[in-house]
Amino acid sequence: MNELGTRLKEARIAKGYSLEDLQDVTKIQKRYLAGIEEGNYSMMPGQFYVRAFIKQYAEAVGLNADELLEQHKSEMPETSKEQVSPSMAAPVQSRRQSISRSSSSRINEKMPMVIVALFIVLILFVMWLFYYMATRDDAPGEEAVNDDGLQYEAPGDESAPAGGEEAEEEPAEEDAGEEEPTEPETSMTVSGTDGQTTTFAWTGPAERELVINVSGRSWVAVTDNSQADLTPPREMQAGESASIDLTGQSYVRVRLGATPNVELTLNGEPIEYQQNLTTQNIVIEFTDAQ
Repeated sequence: MNELGTRLKEARIAKGYSLEDLQDVTKIQKRYLAGIEEGNYSMMPGQFYVRAFIKQYAEAVGLNADELLEQHKSEMPETSKEQVSPSMAAPVQSRRQSISRSSSSRINEKMPMVIVALFIVLILFVMWLFYYMATRDDAPGEEAVNDDGLQYEAPGDESAPAGGEEAEEEPAEEDAGEEEPTEPETSMTVSGTDGQTTTFAWTGPAERELVINVSGRSWVAVTDNSQADLTPPREMQAGESASIDLTGQSYVRVRLGATPNVELTLNGEPIEYQQNLTTQNIVIEFTDAQ
């Protein structure tokens, strides 16, 4: 084990994280995390990933990643950089120029055809406009002139009710006995605890919202029953809050890195922690109320 790996491991233990916990936080496989602590960089998928994995590890346990890498740069494997020679870059540029010229020439060839087509469309539109105006002028008016030169209204539809009054439809009376639907009752019970995990059973309306309020720095990750992220896992700072729409979800898992710093509420109701642990998993199973 090298000095860098020792510092990272001590910081992880101080945070109360196991390698499995750190794997959930960083999304880095456990064997790579163990390799970093042991200074065994040969097992990494590539030299480029060494610095990236170490930086993620350091940030997850609260260390300054850039400062740590600078102090232990002598322990880092050297990364090789391949440079593209000018002889290889020149043909690429030439091909791009030829493609650009070819595209420009095709556009120039088609431009006259486009202009002619637009001109034909314009002529057809003008012809249609003249025809429409002519037919409109020839249409018979609604008023006629009698022999005395006075205007009178042409006979119209005599189906209107007598007296010129239109029949009014009476609005349908609302059923006085019909009651507005009531909101389904909400209940939450503890199904059990297993290690760091507490499971709750929740029954209530189909529309539900989880609110996370943080009073101090804490790692928070929220996933569904297929372990897909409902919100990006991250370290939230004091004063931050997040709202997550759980409508349609049957299961949610909340991973907390510093539980005393986090307040969870579901549809405005606070969730009471059942265990006095720094790192906890809160699992809620949902059932829609009938």
